Amino acid sequence: MIWKPILVLSLSFIAFGSQSPQLKMPGERAADALPRELTETEAQNILKENSLKPRVDATLKVSDLRLASALKFADESQYKSAVQDVDVYAALIVYADSYTRGLHASQTKDRNNCLKKIEQAIFKQTRNVEAVLRQFPVDYREEVGPKIDQVKQIRLRAVNDLLGGGNMIKTSE
Repeated sequence: MIWKPILVLSLSFIAFGSQSPQLKMPGERAADALPRELTETEAQNILKENSLKPRVDATLKVSDLRLASALKFADESQYKSAVQDVDVYAALIVYADSYTRGLHASQTKDRNNCLKKIEQAIFKQTRNVEAVLRQFPVDYREEVGPKIDQVKQIRLRAVNDLLGGGNMIKTSE
């Protein structure tokens, strides 16, 4: 008789437990959500694209603009604005990656194409990211360091997935 309540509880946990939202620290956002700091125009430019490739392209274009803006702000010693733009840049890269990885297994070709675009965009912007970071005072650099490290991890994972199906490069993750 006791097995019925246990069965019902375990089935309800399986059915509803995975749908509950994950607990996040204040200030964290879901990886599959656009950053709240985007302007209305930027968000619309990304969201108007319904298919994978154009949406990833639009996201990478906005991220490039934000990084260029961060470089300009850093040149003008407006570090708070530069940090915000670097944060948005990193969040957009994370969004593009999670959006791409959220595809069904049947869309492997499109997924790999978009991972390649993301990897190339990160590689292309490496010098600009390093230039912005060099211009930051130490306290600002420490603030954006983990986010830039996350972008570098995304690039590494993309290369790993493209070259060896996730089995080439062993990381500490």
